[in-house]
Amino acid sequence: MFSKKKKNVTTNEFNQIVEGTSLTKEAWKRLKKNKMAILGLIVVIIYALIAICADMFPLYPYDEVVTEHQHLKPSFSKTSGELMLEKKMQDLYYNAWKQGRLVVGEENDAMIKNWIANDKTNKVWSYLLEAGEAQRAAGAFEWSKSDLSAIEKVEDKIQNDVMVTINGLYKNVNGKNTNLKKLNYNEIADIYASMLGLDRAVLDTSVEKELKMALVNEIKSKDSEISTEDATAQAEIDFANFSEKDFETKAKANVYGKIETQVKRDALKTVKANLKENPSQTFPYEEHQELSYGISADILATKTHDRRYYLGTDYLGRDMLSRIVYGSRVSIGIGLVGTITSILIGILVGSLAGYIGGRVDYYLMRFVDVMYGLPYMLLVIIMMAIFDRSIINLFIALALISWLTIARMVRGQIMSLKNQEYVEAARSMGASTARIITRHMIPNSLSIIIVYSTIRIPNFIMQESFLSFLGLGVQAPYASWGSLIGDAVSSMTLYPWKLIYPSLTMVIFLFAMNFLGDGLRDAFDPQSKNQL
Repeated sequence: MFSKKKKNVTTNEFNQIVEGTSLTKEAWKRLKKNKMAILGLIVVIIYALIAICADMFPLYPYDEVVTEHQHLKPSFSKTSGELMLEKKMQDLYYNAWKQGRLVVGEENDAMIKNWIANDKTNKVWSYLLEAGEAQRAAGAFEWSKSDLSAIEKVEDKIQNDVMVTINGLYKNVNGKNTNLKKLNYNEIADIYASMLGLDRAVLDTSVEKELKMALVNEIKSKDSEISTEDATAQAEIDFANFSEKDFETKAKANVYGKIETQVKRDALKTVKANLKENPSQTFPYEEHQELSYGISADILATKTHDRRYYLGTDYLGRDMLSRIVYGSRVSIGIGLVGTITSILIGILVGSLAGYIGGRVDYYLMRFVDVMYGLPYMLLVIIMMAIFDRSIINLFIALALISWLTIARMVRGQIMSLKNQEYVEAARSMGASTARIITRHMIPNSLSIIIVYSTIRIPNFIMQESFLSFLGLGVQAPYASWGSLIGDAVSSMTLYPWKLIYPSLTMVIFLFAMNFLGDGLRDAFDPQSKNQL
């Protein structure tokens, strides 16, 4: 039998247990008393969980385009099909009013014309729909034959349009279904060649041409003034410099996309044929289909116009809720990565300058002063304009000069700590400079680093939003809060939800981060100990 060891406790002269304390514990006690900071912390945690677990939610793909669903307004009760029919009827009632078939009176005519002149088109559509439906119910208005034909077409689409999503493509290898994504290019190319009855050499030539054309388009997108001949010549050079891994990745993605498109077409034909035989088929439904060319697929069949868009759709018919949720990954990710990068650089430079001092401090701080004098946002814009507008380059550009302030703050903190007794003791025991900085100086500077981090995250998000607004940030099909706001500005009077929801999402997060940052700053301030 083993007896449990008693936990050693410290007592005072009155035999009362004395609990140890630390700056962190005291800071947490003060932070808990700040209700706005705690609320901000809860909001930040909720945002982070939603961004991390986005794939687990029943969201539509953020990059899926449904052209018939362009600019559908937010609704919790109506399906996309009902909203499509409503839009069509608004358009027909408006045309009927212009043609004089829908009569609303001189006073209302003047009101409608005033709305049109002041760009209040939504009021025009809503009013004419309400007036038209009221008159049609009272028997004072009837649809024309062309109107009825247009409405029937929309209703037929709503009833019969089906969408197929491919959730997985498989090939039977040694009795087991292997995902096509795990196969190499040669294996996938052989499958596609057999699907179309093509000679393998012809397919390889076609893939090579398409990869080169993609390079040409990429080069021309970076330099709009370059000629097609020069872009083609540059693409040939870039293609020749492809490594085996680069070619394998790009060629495999190209052919896999072709197979997926072909399978989707074939599966859609099968689903529609089954729907004709069984009109009572319920949607959505999933099934595993064995295809004739040696592969199988997991498909999800849904009625295209049974979707519900709780936050509306954008100009391509993409779900705004899905784009905002997935956009939070990019925006929050940029804030975190940018902040972590700037802090790591700032800690390295600031701690070396503060602890070593002398010439090292002088040269490092003069370099910081020179960098401070450069126009930060202009440098970021130039970098994004010159180099590829990828998310990685955006991280690098934003972190380029953002470490300057934290470097100065850490330097000042290190200079105030380096003559403390515990540092002198470590130095007298032979501890190296690196050990003293990493084990003693930086841990005792964590309070200002943590506070600075919470303040910098909103700044990075705002900077990314500004770049995306200018078209230099996150590129399609990816989205961020900034890019969503930039896309919505041009049509905010007609479709205000495209601007309101991403803006509101970003504002709530920024306020939460600022409340949390202010709370942490007050909590780690030793001068506030007397408030306990």
